[in-house]
Amino acid sequence: MRSKSILLSLLAILVTASLILTSACGTSVKGTGEQILRVNLAGEPAQVDPNRASWASERSVIMQVFVGLLGFNQDLSLRADVAKVIPTVANKGISADGLTYTFKLRTNVTWSDGTKVTAKDFVYSIKRMLNPDLAAEYASFYFDIVGGLAYFSAPDKTDAEKTTLKNAIGVKAIDEYTLEIKLNDPLPTFLDLMALWPVYPVREDIITQFGDAWTNPPNYIGNGPYILTEWVHQDHMTFKPNPNYWGTKPKLAEIDFKMITDANAALAAYMNNELDISGVPVGTEKATMADATLSPQILRYNDLTTFAFQFNVTKPPFDNKLVRQALSCAIDRQTLIDIRGGVGKVALSWIPPGMPGYDATLGSEYAFNVTKAKELLAQAGYNDVSKLPEIKFSYSDTAGNRTIAQFLQGQMQQNLGINITLDPQESKSFQEYINAGKHMWAWFGWGADYPDPDNWLPQLFGTGAGNNHTLYSNPTFDALAAKGLKELDNPTRLKDWADAQKMVMDDAPIVTMFYRERFLLVKPWVKGLTTTGMDGQVAGDMFYTEVYMTK
Repeated sequence: MRSKSILLSLLAILVTASLILTSACGTSVKGTGEQILRVNLAGEPAQVDPNRASWASERSVIMQVFVGLLGFNQDLSLRADVAKVIPTVANKGISADGLTYTFKLRTNVTWSDGTKVTAKDFVYSIKRMLNPDLAAEYASFYFDIVGGLAYFSAPDKTDAEKTTLKNAIGVKAIDEYTLEIKLNDPLPTFLDLMALWPVYPVREDIITQFGDAWTNPPNYIGNGPYILTEWVHQDHMTFKPNPNYWGTKPKLAEIDFKMITDANAALAAYMNNELDISGVPVGTEKATMADATLSPQILRYNDLTTFAFQFNVTKPPFDNKLVRQALSCAIDRQTLIDIRGGVGKVALSWIPPGMPGYDATLGSEYAFNVTKAKELLAQAGYNDVSKLPEIKFSYSDTAGNRTIAQFLQGQMQQNLGINITLDPQESKSFQEYINAGKHMWAWFGWGADYPDPDNWLPQLFGTGAGNNHTLYSNPTFDALAAKGLKELDNPTRLKDWADAQKMVMDDAPIVTMFYRERFLLVKPWVKGLTTTGMDGQVAGDMFYTEVYMTK
């Protein structure tokens, strides 16, 4: 499995931002009364093909135009969308051995051109997503489907061989409205995976006719509540209600996704009533909270994202667990949050609040405690910190990452008398450096693709896992993870993951720092906005059918 890796990019606090906030006090706010929602996508989406798309802005677009078999409620529990019901063993949607899933589809679901959505559309979509020539980023999530890994791993095969492998994939239409999927092994989170955009239905005839241009309007045919009617690249996207939508009709007449890349410019647009929802530049949160006009418009909510420092546990002195634990105790997490404007919550464990597996007590023994940090260093053999090898902190050279690097450097010097060397790098070079395992210490973040511990632990801490950049390896953890990934009894499975997370926190390959919090401004005339901890680039993007504007 593979997921996105999030590198924090803190924006510098610019004078212009201060001027915007100052002028806000005299700005009157008025709604137009039109049912038009204007939000900021913050840039051009790289890919809006559901089979190929990544997170954030791409997903926010796809959510408006497509609907999958399953989806998530506000509390991130599953709901049936195109599927009539959520498959279970009791309703015979899941076989007793957990290897066969049968989805019964609603018969009234149509594409935006009025054509019926059938099981064959899902068969085509899933097999296309696993096509080795497509190289879909999220394909690895679905390698448990029979034949999925073999097909995806065949980029150098002949066309005939690829066709044979594709035909062997365990996905088929039993009839027009029944989809069957077979797995190699039990996978208790498979239904969560089937609620994600890579397996939303797509139209074979449209893609065959238009090729890569199928994602441009008017070719971008979906089965969701909205139609993409206009895409002015690097500027905006316009969505209007799908007249053939089979579900609850949207209340909005139009959604405009702006592509304003500068946080200060976005805030200026918000103040000028050109945006209905906006973020604020990092570092201006306290000024926004103190502003009499803006403070009632603030929306804050938890995001299922955790940021941390990651050690390379193969490099001295970080091959010593006691050193790693000591440095965790030597960092004042709240101070970093304060530097960032007071937004976010101290993280002492990895899995964030709002998810199964969150444990508020886990990791407390490695909270900020300078005395304990010094004791642990002494136990590690470094009563004299001058005997430590040179410690180098590598980072992508952005303004925000420089702030983090300087914070860490100050904490080490102030609390332990350790001088660390800062190693700024160009962004692409830094990522290659991390992937090659050359770093000693670095910054990273992780956000939930789906709300389950198995999206948070084996991919990052399993021996040899694709996102394991700490190079951590613990056979006991690996055994727990292997069991948890297949365990069908949910209480037992969650206990396995709880034990696995505790093991990681005790072994300290990372120093968890904070759980991200969304901090937004929302105009008072925006009603029905429903947010979740897994929102994409724009807030509430899974529930825009419920949004409406008041006069």
